[in-house]
Amino acid sequence: MNNETRQPMTEQRFAQLLASYGADPEHWPGTERAAAQAFMDDNVHVRRLVNEAIQLDRWLHLPAWQPPAFADLETKLLQRALPPRARSLIDRLMTWLMPSPDLPLRQLWRPVVAACLPLAVGLLVGFQVERVPETYSTSVEEELYLISLSDYAEIL
Repeated sequence: MNNETRQPMTEQRFAQLLASYGADPEHWPGTERAAAQAFMDDNVHVRRLVNEAIQLDRWLHLPAWQPPAFADLETKLLQRALPPRARSLIDRLMTWLMPSPDLPLRQLWRPVVAACLPLAVGLLVGFQVERVPETYSTSVEEELYLISLSDYAEIL
């Protein structure tokens, strides 16, 4: 089966030819070259694709030591704003604890935080310490037995 009678040229196939072989028609397959050139002459959108492919081919064929010329690239990069810096956990905690400078009661805020710190430390330590170890706990019967023995100890 011959490739020329297979299918008419479509925009998708023409884009594949450009992507695979470049913009130079001499590099296109001979069986599709005539159909592709006729399709290019009839379609304005395809001619734009060819112009873009020509620019890409020129750029790809530049010598390796010659970088492409980007107008005012350095100026654009220097004027660009930097992305926001990721803040650490301590920075976020201090921002949360300390109010903004324009708050009128800012002078009162620091003494309140300073007064609450011992309370917070006490709560933290209190929850970490075990109240009664399991080895020293006694049951109700043991307590009653010990109380009854203390009555005899007073007589002697």
